[in-house]
Amino acid sequence: MSSKALNKGLTWGENITYSLGSLGRELSNNCINVFFLAYLNVYMGLNALVLTFAFVIAKIWDTINDPLLATLVNNTKSSKRWGKFRPWIAVGALLNAVTLVAMFIPLDTETTAEGVRYFYYIFMYVLWGMTFTVVDVPFWSMIPTIANSTEERNKLSSLAKLVGGFGGFVASTIGTSLCMPLIAPKYGVKTAYLAMGIIVAILMFCFITVTVLCNKERYKIPSEDVGIKEIFNFFKSNDQLRSYAVSYVLFCSATTISLFQILYIFIYYGNDAMGILDPNVGYTVFTIVACTGQGIAMFFYNLITKKIPREKIYGANYFMAMIGMAALFLVFFILKPEYGSIGNGAARWINVVIVAIAGAFLMTSNGLNQIGSTVMIADVVDYGEYLNGKRGDSIIFSVQTLLTKFAGAIAMLLLGIGIEVANLPQILSQWNPALNDGAGGYEQIADVANGGVLNADSLTILRVFMFLIPIPICAIGYIVYKKKYNLYGARYDEIKAEIERRRAAVAGVAAGEGEGAEVAAEGVEIVESVAPASEVAADADVSNAERVADTAGVDDDKKD
Repeated sequence: MSSKALNKGLTWGENITYSLGSLGRELSNNCINVFFLAYLNVYMGLNALVLTFAFVIAKIWDTINDPLLATLVNNTKSSKRWGKFRPWIAVGALLNAVTLVAMFIPLDTETTAEGVRYFYYIFMYVLWGMTFTVVDVPFWSMIPTIANSTEERNKLSSLAKLVGGFGGFVASTIGTSLCMPLIAPKYGVKTAYLAMGIIVAILMFCFITVTVLCNKERYKIPSEDVGIKEIFNFFKSNDQLRSYAVSYVLFCSATTISLFQILYIFIYYGNDAMGILDPNVGYTVFTIVACTGQGIAMFFYNLITKKIPREKIYGANYFMAMIGMAALFLVFFILKPEYGSIGNGAARWINVVIVAIAGAFLMTSNGLNQIGSTVMIADVVDYGEYLNGKRGDSIIFSVQTLLTKFAGAIAMLLLGIGIEVANLPQILSQWNPALNDGAGGYEQIADVANGGVLNADSLTILRVFMFLIPIPICAIGYIVYKKKYNLYGARYDEIKAEIERRRAAVAGVAAGEGEGAEVAAEGVEIVESVAPASEVAADADVSNAERVADTAGVDDDKKD
């Protein structure tokens, strides 16, 4: 490949095909985050607290597994044809697709011991997390090897993040608007969930395959292995990293609790205050509006920051999230219609609108937080250089990995406690020969005979854990951010000026070394063989796209 071909910018086709991979990985991620716990707890009858505790342990393992995998990827020899990252992405996508399908195989409750079922599904969850990491780490690490300039990296990562954000909408639509209404009545809910897993797995693999086939690695980037010790040392020495970490974990924990498991409300109480729409359709409407809000916020973020300082936007995220949570908590109280009463239909339509708008507030704040945290993590990297002369880009990114998974673990544990305290019954999918004009069909029945309850109290308990408890968590996160984080305004300008002064001094010393020193400082080598190297250990959170690309781009600019 000629040097001229290597230096040309990314085409729209390359941007789009890379972004489709982001959509694929988010399909898998959202399918499991939204549906898996509900599937096991509501329809398979397994204890939510036991499951979520096991999921927390799995998340802790992920925090160890991610840096190990990143090191393994870094030490992989580059293939001249396929590069270093694409083989990992392809194999990981295949393994993840197979695991995803296996997670929704319904083990027979009568012939399979309960302990065996717990072991099987928990093991599959751990295996899914590991195979997802095999896709995720090299996927985001590949950005600096296919896009050399800051502008290209920002454009690529932003588009990938925007397209990937619709993964939740697509996965939810497949589950609630396709498989549940079309398959569940004829073959049962468990079969519908299995069909959803198969469809999502096929789409995920196809989208990621497009990325692998259509994007070639062209640039070699220096890499560094990241261990737990290095992460701990950076965390200990950087006070702004600690402030950012606490506020970020609290925000993500609160919003994750509310967003990922609102499905429970629609399963058990969707008809209670929104009876105009089928619960499956209602959840789809909620997802469409919520994801649209997130997409708009992410698309116009740069335009918004031209009018409003980014630190104010980031602070406003917390209030937007709390407004959304409060609306979701109150909607069943303020506009709870009585069956047969005048204005019943109007009240239900109002509830549909309020729930959709509340979802938009939550997801918009989530989208703005993702982009805002991207800028903040780059600022924290600069601050590390200001403190001790070490940027530690990949180490900071690995801290981000730990934070995201730690937040997910907190959310999972609180959800498990809430679901268990609410004592919700298992939903049975039973054959009724009288349905469909005598043709028969499956209907869903709450198994209240075995100890579960389905009343206003259990609904209130569920909503307290899903929407009310996250509000003070979010508020504490805002207080920490407001009081402790200060990398913006005049202070940050002073820090950047000092960093540039130091770099200028070093550059003046190095100027006499000739053009070779300048080339070495760039740290980017255009190679004829496809031989990229990983720059970071990326996480399973969609927000790592911009963190990797932006910071890598910032480094290039500052070295020029």
